[in-house]
Amino acid sequence: MNDVTSELNSIKRTRKIVNSAVWAIAGGAILFSLMTGAPLVSEHSEWRWTGWVLPALVDAALVLSLSADAVLSRYGVKGGRWPTWFRWITGLASLFLNTWGSYSTGDKVGVAIHSIAPVILICTSEVAPIYRRKFRDLELEITGQVTELKVTKVVSTRKVQSSPEESSQVTSSEVTGSQVTKAEVTSPGSDDELTENQRAIRDGYLNQRKAADVAKEIGVSPSYVSRQYKKIRQELALTA
Repeated sequence: MNDVTSELNSIKRTRKIVNSAVWAIAGGAILFSLMTGAPLVSEHSEWRWTGWVLPALVDAALVLSLSADAVLSRYGVKGGRWPTWFRWITGLASLFLNTWGSYSTGDKVGVAIHSIAPVILICTSEVAPIYRRKFRDLELEITGQVTELKVTKVVSTRKVQSSPEESSQVTSSEVTGSQVTKAEVTSPGSDDELTENQRAIRDGYLNQRKAADVAKEIGVSPSYVSRQYKKIRQELALTA
């Protein structure tokens, strides 16, 4: 279980690094775009001091797209065609504002240099949602494995008192169709080490089944399964 938990933590750390890198790229590209696009717009505006407004508007649209995708990707939702068009239109607008000044003067090197930031930003806006959805799917998959291992451990280490009085009490008050015996007490390990009742209780908990339904299926009282569910929840809360 330690290996799986370590893998989950590694995925979470990488996801945070990717998110930080996305916003670092966006911030750098926006700053560069403002410095490059503002002079171009100022030259074609009646009020030269307003040159920064249009580049800021374009960059704000890209920030809007990145922010929306960040939330949607967290739930595995794709934006669809319109958000994609929105990203590309704003990205191409940023590319135009950054490169037209150099293009109009025939400065090919300037065009290449000033196109780097908007192109990277366009690509980032496209791949960021994909990365986020992939990391989300991985986290959900690994989290499910960790939870299953923890529940298996809790169920397999459940102690049954060996005194005749308590054993009789368990048999008479909790078990109707099958008895809980010492054979159910196993060391934490694989699924093969669990008894049928333990597997049923574990799977019932993981699948969010009602305690009454599980109890009816394995032939024990609902109160018994409910107590096992409660123990599992308590153990999971302690190890969270």
